[in-house]
Amino acid sequence: MSLICTAALLSTTEGQIYMRCQCIKTHSGSPIRIERILSLKVIPAGPHCKNEEIIAMMNRGQMCLDSKKDWVISLKEE
Repeated sequence: MSLICTAALLSTTEGQIYMRCQCIKTHSGSPIRIERILSLKVIPAGPHCKNEEIIAMMNRGQMCLDSKKDWVISLKEE
């Protein structure tokens, strides 16, 4: 019985993204210059996370941005 449960669990999680928020901490300070941002990844709110998440990809890594800030909203709309 435990083998069946283990197999069922593995088959449902295989190849899936972990269902949790990607952003633990968000940058809400001064605006980031658009030239520094290579791309934006927008993850809508859903069952995995109650917040919309906006992740800026930059040369030195990625940074989560506060989706409620005006400057972040304008970045998302561009």
